[in-house]
Amino acid sequence: MGNSWIRRQKVRLRRPAQILAAPIFSNYVKLVLGTSSRVSDPPDYVARAWENHPQIIALWHGQFFLLPGIYPQEVPGRAMVSRHEDAEALARVLRGFGLELIRGAGAGERRRDRGGAEAAHGAVASLREGYSIAMTADVPPGPARKCGRGIVTIASMSGRPVVPFAVASSRYAAVNSWDRMTFNLPFSKLGIAMGDPIQVPPDLNVRELEPYRQQVEDALNVTTEKAYALAGADSARATPPKRR
Repeated sequence: MGNSWIRRQKVRLRRPAQILAAPIFSNYVKLVLGTSSRVSDPPDYVARAWENHPQIIALWHGQFFLLPGIYPQEVPGRAMVSRHEDAEALARVLRGFGLELIRGAGAGERRRDRGGAEAAHGAVASLREGYSIAMTADVPPGPARKCGRGIVTIASMSGRPVVPFAVASSRYAAVNSWDRMTFNLPFSKLGIAMGDPIQVPPDLNVRELEPYRQQVEDALNVTTEKAYALAGADSARATPPKRR
């Protein structure tokens, strides 16, 4: 018994807890969307999604809670989700709303193999097959809101554009986590913002990718702020502090 036994029990119960949580999260997303009004920029963002399809839809980590319900079901799409057991509930929610999955994530600062290379190849293949891809641009454990190279590498390899996207709500709760994970609350005003597509040329090396990585980062910050402005919300609580 002791601490090691407690840790083993936590690991053993993690997956069942995620499975039980998935329908609760799904119904909660439906509740938020069903009780909230919406304003979007551009107003025809679904038509824009078709114009850019297939595309790479970029979001910040911690700001994706409503994506499963917002994503237009008529646009074939897949979402990149970590293979970690803690992402199982999110994976089930996404599938429940009609999005297929690509499992894997970038290594981030920890440099662990989290299936990032396999997921990147899966994303490129999916784009070539006619699926849009939704993925976060920043990688756990941070720094938050610093775009990684993975998303622009996928854009360069596939020839498809990166489209910044954000959803915000006038009422929300933010967790004190590295990414300020944000939970949108019911009876809100939702702001939906989509930025201009960013095309990344093919066959770029790491140095040549850097300006496009920075462009995606800057555009996603602007798009996220626009979503909060549309919702009439102060984004401060949902914005992670910058690392020195």
